[in-house]
Parts: sequence; structure tokens; C-alpha cells
Amino acid sequence: MNRRILALLGALFALSTAQVNHLLITEIVLQPSDGEYVKILNPTDNPVDLSNYYLTDATDTTAKKFYYNLPTGQNYWSGSGSDFIARFPDGYSLSARSEIIIALRPKATFQSQYGFAPDFSLREDFRPAINGSSTIGGATDLLSNSAETLVLFYWDGSSATVKDVDYLLWGSRLCAVDKSGVSGYNPDTPVDSQQFMSIHVSGERLQRISDEGSEITAGGNGLTGHDETSENLNQTWQVVAITNTKPKIASVALSPSLPTEDDPIIISASVTDDGPLATVELKSRFRGVWNTQIMANTAGTTYQATIGPFHAVDTLFYYIRAVDATGLKDSTSFYAIYIRPKPAVINIQTIRDNWASWKGETVTLKGVVTIGSNILRTDRTSAYFQDYTGKGLNLYDATITNLQRGDSIEVTGVLDEYGGVYELKNFASTYKVLAKNVPIVTITEVNIGDLNSNPVAWEGSLVRITGVVAERADNVGGGTNVVVEDIYGRITVRIWNSTGALFNSLGQLVNPGLDTLLQVGKKLKIVGVGSIYSAAAQLLLGYASDVELYIEGEPGQEKTIFKVVPYPFVPQLGEVLKFTYEYPSNSRIIIRVYDQAGRFITTLVDQYYAVSWHRDAYWNGHNEINELVPPGNYYLYYEVTNRTTGKTTVKVAPAVVGVELR
Repeated sequence: MNRRILALLGALFALSTAQVNHLLITEIVLQPSDGEYVKILNPTDNPVDLSNYYLTDATDTTAKKFYYNLPTGQNYWSGSGSDFIARFPDGYSLSARSEIIIALRPKATFQSQYGFAPDFSLREDFRPAINGSSTIGGATDLLSNSAETLVLFYWDGSSATVKDVDYLLWGSRLCAVDKSGVSGYNPDTPVDSQQFMSIHVSGERLQRISDEGSEITAGGNGLTGHDETSENLNQTWQVVAITNTKPKIASVALSPSLPTEDDPIIISASVTDDGPLATVELKSRFRGVWNTQIMANTAGTTYQATIGPFHAVDTLFYYIRAVDATGLKDSTSFYAIYIRPKPAVINIQTIRDNWASWKGETVTLKGVVTIGSNILRTDRTSAYFQDYTGKGLNLYDATITNLQRGDSIEVTGVLDEYGGVYELKNFASTYKVLAKNVPIVTITEVNIGDLNSNPVAWEGSLVRITGVVAERADNVGGGTNVVVEDIYGRITVRIWNSTGALFNSLGQLVNPGLDTLLQVGKKLKIVGVGSIYSAAAQLLLGYASDVELYIEGEPGQEKTIFKVVPYPFVPQLGEVLKFTYEYPSNSRIIIRVYDQAGRFITTLVDQYYAVSWHRDAYWNGHNEINELVPPGNYYLYYEVTNRTTGKTTVKVAPAVVGVELR
């Protein structure tokens, strides 16, 4: 990496603990009382046994009661119900370069406040300073919201003195400690010269933003010789907002699953967050009219809203949007459901949803052909059709029929299953073509993760995916396998040579245009029928016209813009980081990821573009060889070289890869 990049990254680097050789307190929440906690970091390369470590806020300068008197057994804490001097759990070791959260209230209270459990509770897990004594106060508020001292210190249980590990002071110098002149201790920084941190209000926290700054590193009372009372706390700490991750929306459900024009429709979802939710909204569109409705919290994490009846037949589009108290938000995919008349006959979705009851039955169905006969195979009929529900079936018969895409048909046959494929078989003598060239109105847009997680749900249905060609193998078993991936996974698109879409039955290329589209690295929109092969999802392509180049974004305004969504993301949970960029015409664009040490991680974009464009893109938290990167701070580097002006513009934005909290 060149010096220019290093300089940019260095300017953004906030917290460096490379030179710290002892534990650090890195975060404190003073209020609300249910949210009080202390976060402690081990920045060293070795684990630290915490059995002889203590934490205290129990300084009483008026009565001359200080933690450093602990070896004497007298006057070592204030005795106040709102104070504590507590010893860490016996035998606990804090791993190298890891941290713990200590809740000052019970764990259940902390989890109710933040949505996840702390590592320890001061009240439930810590030991008293001296066995048999009570040195942890019972008040609701243990950390003062106005002025106090918090000290992390070490005592082996026999030495005449304790060792400071980290020393914090906030609000004022009212509770400052100075051991100068005390037997066995070196001089501390005089009280009048000690710096203190600000206080914060609810919804904020105190956070360490650097190492120990200008702290004196020799001749002090610290465990490693530092004068812990000399840290310039007003520079090494700041007040920041409590950081929430975005809400998580799951288990979206619709009842009834096949609504009619006379049905009220209940749409529900499970919505969770690590903080309070501001709103959960249902966004819906019917016949071109958008509607926004607040979803009510009915029980636990379940939210629901009722819409309709619509008293009309058409497609209802909807999605769910959740916003938390910090403004972070998330939305579901776009869903579509056909609002139908009360059915006079059975439909395909009802059959698929109750397959065990219908398998083996003879039924008469109406639908539109999505892949015609003589496409997937030429020795017998293996075609697909679907009805207004958007769900389909394979049409299978030993007799070759003349079905074409867009044929509206009425067909009678026997329902059966073969290798996970739901089919209507032995139909050739019964089908009737009711109309030709009927448009297929229900093509569901799905991500690859949805297809892979529930292949049965999409088997037989015509769907549209968007993704990048990752692999391709031609003339494999009489066809081509194209592996397409998006940020949620990858799937094989199967193109049989019998389709004539790419190769003919002799394995000869017959469509150079499609061949060009299906090259590795191309981002495409592909329409195909969901299928199952060897218990895994795949997509069957029937027609070359069902593949088109996907063009991201929208025309730009000749600007250079780079924005990264400002929240941590956890790749282990499938989360991705969204970023937006725009560039002038006739420019080369480079977007790369580096870690906080300036080491190259991966290249997201390296491309010349002739026309100004505004795009959204994502980083999935993987490196150049598709491995998950470890949690930590990263930087997205954006370089635009305008070939018209010769000007190069560089922008850098931070990104935080989080870890799943258990």
C-alpha cells in the first residue's frame, strides 16, 4: 500500500492499543440505572487470570476511605449502599485481545435493556472484596450520574499494597484519589492536575477512543509501572450514542395464505432489535395505490396488521419496514400475492400446500405454460405450467405434446412426485388449449438464499433471480451448468442442450449472444423454473430470452460520491454492508477493503466506466479468497480517476465487522 493510503487510513484510526500492556476499561454506561455496565478489554497477546482483580467506585474522600487500604482490612470502602468494591470470579481468564461486559444490575435486567446477555453481573457473579463481608451495595444506581471514580486494581491477597490497573474519573475531581505520601506507594498525580471525563445522558455512553494518551508510563503505582492517575481522560474518552444494530425481521406470514377479494388479510412478522423499536410498518400497494399501516405488537416479538378486504381481483404487493430508536432500519424483500376470486375449482398452491392429501389424486386444473414441451427433453413431455397463485407443476407424459409458453390450458391428470419434483402426469389425452400467447403475470423475484433454504416452496414456479456468474461448465451430461451467486448464496442454472438456448443437441454453440452474457463475472437477471436435483435447489432455463444483463443503479450527475451505511454488520449471520457510489463519465473506479493495519483484504470494484452512474453495492465480509474476515475495524477505499480531467479523487470510509453475541 502506498503512503497516501496509509495516511488516509491513519487519520481515521481511532483506538490503538498496541502499546498498552495491561487491561483497560473501554466503555461505561452511567444511566439509565437498568443499563449500567462496564466493558473491560484485554489488549495484550496473552490471557489474563482475573482471580485477583478488583473493581470499585467506593471512594469516600471526606471519611478518608480508599480502595488502596484493602490490605489493612480497614477503611477500604465507603460502605454506601450505592457503592461497591468487588472481586472478579475465581479462576476466570480473559482471553487475549478480547473484552467482557459487566452489568451492574442483574443479567435479566441488562438483557431486557439491550436484547443480549452480559458476560457477568456484578451483583450475581462477583465476590466481595473480603470473604464473609458485604461490599456490593444494593441500590438501584451504583454509578453516579454526576461525579465519581471507578478503579480497576490488582491485589494478590498478601502484599502490603495494591496495584492500579486502570483509573477513571468523571464529572469533577470530587472523588479523585492521590496516594502521594501514603506508606508503600509512589506519588500520584496531584488532584488539581488530574483530568476527568464528561458525563452523559440516557441513550449515550462513555467510550475510550484511544490508548492512555499522555499517561506517565514509569514510576507510578500501576501494575506495569504507569501512573494511572495521570491519564488525560478528557482527551482519551468521549461521549457517544449507544450503538444499535439494525432491526431483524423474520417469519413473515400471511393469513389466509390464498386470500380472496372478500378476505381481510393478516400480515405478521417477528421483529427483534438490541434496543427499543420506533416503528414497524406494513407498506402495501394494490392497483397502483400505496398504503402505510403501523403494525401492532401483539405478543412478544410478533407484529401484525390487517388490510383488506379489497373487493377486487389483482396482485397485492407488500413489504415490512422496521426502524429502531437510533434510526437504524431494515426492510424485507418485496412480496406479492394474488388477490383472487373465491375459487370454483382447486388451485395449484392449495395442492402443493397439502401435498400429502393430494398425491395420487386425479384433478383438473387451469394454468399457463411456462416452459413448453420439447424444450427440457425431446423424447417425451416434461413441461411446466402454473396458475394465478404463482405456483406450478411439472407436466409429464410419455407422449410428446405440442405445448408452448403462453398457452392457457385446462388439463386433467394424476398428481405424483419424482425426485422432489411435483408433477401432473398422464395428461396428454386430456389437455385443451384455451388461448395462446397469454402473458405470465406472476414471476416472483427471489434471492438465491430463499431458493436454497426452501427448494420445495419454489419448485415448479417461474422465478426471477439477480446474481453474478461464478462458474460455468458446458456440455456436462447433455447441458450447461451455470453457477450464479448473490450475497445470499449460489445456485446452479441448468440449460439443457435440448432447449437450443445455448448449444444444440450435438453440443455445438448456436447462440453466441447468450454465450457472451453467461461469462464469469457478468451480473444478470435470469428467469427460470425452480427445480430440485439431488435434494438441492436449481433453476431450469428454458429460453435464451430469459437471460438479460443486469444494470445496477441509475444515471449519475457527474459527481464523485461514496457513502457507507454507518452500522456494524455480522457476516456470520449473513449480514452485509451496503455502500453507495457515484462517478463521473470516462472514469476508472477502484473500491478495495483494507484492515486497520493497512493490509489489503479484497477488491470490490476495479472497472472503467464510460458513463456517469449512481450505484448501490454490498460487501459480504469476505476476503479475496472468499473467507470470512475476523471481527474488527476495516476501511473501504474508493478511488476515482477521471480520464477526461486527469484528476484522481480518493475517499475512505470506516466499516466495522461485528461478532455474534451469544
